[in-house]
Amino acid sequence: MDRITGLSRLWLFVSLPPVITALAWIVTLALTAMTGTHPIWATTARNLAEAAAFRDGGAVVRFVEAGQHIGQAAEVRGGVIRSETTMLTPVEAAAAARDEAVVQLLFDLGASPDPAGWHRAFCISDASRVREILKAHRPPGVVEDCAQ
Repeated sequence: MDRITGLSRLWLFVSLPPVITALAWIVTLALTAMTGTHPIWATTARNLAEAAAFRDGGAVVRFVEAGQHIGQAAEVRGGVIRSETTMLTPVEAAAAARDEAVVQLLFDLGASPDPAGWHRAFCISDASRVREILKAHRPPGVVEDCAQ
């Protein structure tokens, strides 16, 4: 039997962690492929408001095409926009996420928030571009004063 030398031990010590890591990654990919999940992006939007909060325009379009009402408030899980779970409309969620592209997409898809919803969306965002888009779609009679 061959004797293990210091150089052999060093080679084993250096090469073993990458081999173990690669095997663990292969097992993870195989398991996630079988379950249909993604190993890195495990959080997916459960509804239209969450898709808007995640700034995922593609998911927004898919939820609208699937028949979700574009003006209906839905639960946005804690940690997405706020630390606690919140009920928001998609426009409010996109405004809170400060994403002008998703806010514009929602209006392009037919969103028309009521005056109270528009006011909440306007006041929830401090992004000037988001507020500009909201101002362009302001319902009649709504004031922009957020001190109320």
